[in-house]
Amino acid sequence: MKNLYKKEKTQKWKNKEQNLKKLFVCGKNSVFDAIKNGFNLEKIFVNNEVLAHKIKKYGNFDIETKDETFFLDFKDINHQGIVAFLKEFPIHDLQVIQKDKPNFVLMLDKIQDPHNLGAIIRTANALGIKHIIMTKEKSADITSSVLKISSGGFIGMKIIKSANLVSSIKKLKEFGYWIYASALSEKAKELDDVNYNFPICLIVGNEGDGVSLPVLKQADELIYIKQYGTVQSLNVSVATGILLNSIVKKGNE
Repeated sequence: MKNLYKKEKTQKWKNKEQNLKKLFVCGKNSVFDAIKNGFNLEKIFVNNEVLAHKIKKYGNFDIETKDETFFLDFKDINHQGIVAFLKEFPIHDLQVIQKDKPNFVLMLDKIQDPHNLGAIIRTANALGIKHIIMTKEKSADITSSVLKISSGGFIGMKIIKSANLVSSIKKLKEFGYWIYASALSEKAKELDDVNYNFPICLIVGNEGDGVSLPVLKQADELIYIKQYGTVQSLNVSVATGILLNSIVKKGNE
């Protein structure tokens, strides 16, 4: 029976398509960051015993050494001979904001492109923002691609999924947050002309429609990025980076 159980566990990881559907991180930096920050790891695969020995110093993990054939499944990713599968990515509720009292919260209204989500997480982390609220529905999920694109930005990031952003905004106001939304509107102010009242929540909208009207109506102030060239719009991850950088700098003045 013991051997049968072991065989079943081994078979579980032989299906390439199933493996690639799971949540995983690749590369030494990302995997060791996940280990050091207490992520719930289901299984770690390495291509040599030296890596396995280093991992064991951090705890009792399920580690298996594989030859290069196994890592061919991840040939398009810079895996560096190490892949860690996560049982789940930790998702928080809104109370974590009341508990942590961050000075800056980022809210994403239906960001659907995984590349944009990963890039936004990376930029937010770089600028010291550690709390992101996103919609439960009609949003890109936290996938292996998102984690890869975030380039370690997921470490220390607290993701909150909201079934109703309007309700979440009302709760944030109760917590004392001032709400700013990015919008192309006659009522919007150029972002550098705004005196921001911290703590704040910045809302950015999805790639096509921007911030939805019901959410927009909850904002205390609307802001926009002044453009000087001929392009009509910016990629949402680029726009978010500009907004975050400007507001963070203002907050540090």
